Amino acid sequence: MTRLRRYLGERHRLLVWTVLIAGGGWVAITEFENELAAYADRPAAIAAFAGVWLAGVLVVRRRERRAWRRLIDETPFEPQHEDDRRPPLQRSLKGNVITAEPVGRGLVRQQGIRVEATAGGVTAPIDVTLTYVGSGGTERGIRTGTDALDEQFVFEVTAGSNLASVFDAEVQSALLDVSIPGRLRIDGRHVSYEIPFTRVRPSELGTVSKAVATIAARMEHLVATGRL
Repeated sequence: MTRLRRYLGERHRLLVWTVLIAGGGWVAITEFENELAAYADRPAAIAAFAGVWLAGVLVVRRRERRAWRRLIDETPFEPQHEDDRRPPLQRSLKGNVITAEPVGRGLVRQQGIRVEATAGGVTAPIDVTLTYVGSGGTERGIRTGTDALDEQFVFEVTAGSNLASVFDAEVQSALLDVSIPGRLRIDGRHVSYEIPFTRVRPSELGTVSKAVATIAARMEHLVATGRL
């Protein structure tokens, strides 16, 4: 199911639907070319296929809006405005403002969701990436010493020190609750988790936002105590 969400998001479903309708229309018009020509119904046939295509597009987009609305209705997140089909969301958690918003990922890839928080006061250079793999993470990346965490994430460090104090027991527990593909990035003061699709369940958004907020709060605590 997760694989389907990754590869059959709104953009890909609209593409598949367009190809099916275009292909079906071409086959129908070619197959019944003589009949359509005789009755001068070719424009009507094209209009009918266009209408079916438009109806399908509206259904797909409506389902996307409903999925995003479910996040608003079933999580503590609130929309920042109502202008878009998927407006940016925000909530307060562990003393930080957590935002969740759709992000573009190129022309051929699906849109994703970035869940982000800012840890105030951090001045130390930090650039850490954790990529969720579910299993098999121990074969790549840096080992943290926690087998379950190393199995679930691939841990990469570009810059930073004293990171063991950041990834304490509370942070590790929050990360282990995450069960949705994505990439967690700690870049200076910013902590973000980018999910490669937008059809996210409320419980999944909850665990991701908790992990992001827990890391940001931990970093602020370390800054306040002079350990970061």
